[in-house]
Amino acid sequence: MAHSVCASARDYCHSMTTLFAALDEVAIDAYADLLFDAWRENRRVFVFGNGGSAFTAGHHALDYIKTAAVPNQHWLKAISLVDNVGMTTALGNDLTFDETFVYPLRAHAAPGDIAVAISCSGNSPNVVKACAWAKANGVTVVALTGFDGGQLAQLADIHIHIPSDNYGIVEDIQMSIGHIAAQLLQQRVPATVVPA
Repeated sequence: MAHSVCASARDYCHSMTTLFAALDEVAIDAYADLLFDAWRENRRVFVFGNGGSAFTAGHHALDYIKTAAVPNQHWLKAISLVDNVGMTTALGNDLTFDETFVYPLRAHAAPGDIAVAISCSGNSPNVVKACAWAKANGVTVVALTGFDGGQLAQLADIHIHIPSDNYGIVEDIQMSIGHIAAQLLQQRVPATVVPA
């Protein structure tokens, strides 16, 4: 798959700076608000993606539980769908790789939960299939995409788009979005009194 690469460290840093400046901050704030609502209502957040995005998904889920943790408050129920290697490989081997994310969503997700799809192209069949199911079943879809946003742009309730076809830059910014959302979530939690 053709994609751009940077010619130098300066070029990479300049591209990152330009794209960060153009990020939709309102969409990121809305995402953080959605995570806070899920925390407050004790709903689940499912994060997933392929390749480098799989590791980003795991990192997001980690930060939403640990980084956003506040003493004497419950934690957000964040789950990375890529961290169960046995499930992922069984579904890919025994059924089809397209089922790897929709299958566990069908098992665990309920209306009001959140599906967070991380994809550079926005067109990965297993990610698109999971988001289509989520959308049809009352699960809010958040998509973090690069390139032109792909099919996920049309499925997302909240779409955070990085308009670049450089995989490294898109993945770096998607990781940063997770860090931002976790920190914003942590800031919102302490001011809220949750009944025991």
